Amino acid sequence: MSSLKIYKELDLTSSSCAGPIGELSGVIDELRDGEAVKVILGDEATKKDITLWAKKRGLKIVQETKEGNKYILLVSK
Repeated sequence: MSSLKIYKELDLTSSSCAGPIGELSGVIDELRDGEAVKVILGDEATKKDITLWAKKRGLKIVQETKEGNKYILLVSK
């Protein structure tokens, strides 16, 4: 886990529905082995959407934390 490098951090707290998935989709394709994207989300519904989308794409949610009312996911290939 500690060997993962954060490739990019996306603050998606202001977007919902398909917005976060679209933004994350573009960045995920740029990832190399050992890299992850840190995604900051503003609500649980969006977190569930991202989690389901990641599973469908065969991606891993390496870490999931909650800070205040924000959800933070680390997504890797």
